[in-house]
Amino acid sequence: MSEKEIKEEKTIESMNLWQRIHAVSTEVGRVAMTLAVDTGKGKSYKAVSINDVVDSLIPVLAKYRLVVVPGTKEIIEQTQLTTTTQYGERSQFFIRLKAEFTIVNIDKPTETLTVCGYGDGIDSGDKATGKANTYARKYALIDAFNLSKGDDPDKDASQEYKKITYATAEQVTKVKVLYTDEEISKMLKRMKKENLYACTTEQVEKMIASRDHSAIEDNTPTY
Repeated sequence: MSEKEIKEEKTIESMNLWQRIHAVSTEVGRVAMTLAVDTGKGKSYKAVSINDVVDSLIPVLAKYRLVVVPGTKEIIEQTQLTTTTQYGERSQFFIRLKAEFTIVNIDKPTETLTVCGYGDGIDSGDKATGKANTYARKYALIDAFNLSKGDDPDKDASQEYKKITYATAEQVTKVKVLYTDEEISKMLKRMKKENLYACTTEQVEKMIASRDHSAIEDNTPTY
């Protein structure tokens, strides 16, 4: 080890946690963007991925002898959503997660700083939690080390979401009054629903409106 390297190592050892965080922030600066996000119609834009953030930080964290330890995770919100697009509706699972991470000074482990990140995950399968955790980790690290990134969440239009609500007992009773059992069976088969309670509020309201125009004015054809 050269004299210069020995001197640099001693300088780092004398630094407290906050000085080291500042040094990491200064040295990393801007995170490179390697993630290509497809927006459709043959267009895409570059964004910062969790790998971009971690790859930028790992060597500098090692240099300044810092470790980031994952901590408590808390699901703040979880629900089933309907995505409304030009092609129709699709059900997906939504999770909002809060995740804590602790930055530790290896040379003085009593010096710690706990930061948290928030992430949303949407998926039609079982990956919503993983996606939320990835976003929470990415933004916790970006905020903790004050890193500059290239993606701007405000520049892209958000999809329109609404919560799914299902038929109530009152609605089901009204449908049974307005339709015969055979008619109901045909509608359920057409919609691929097991029973009326598996239908959404909107679907049942359309059934009612088709027979009882005093309830809801709707020009939607009968199922």
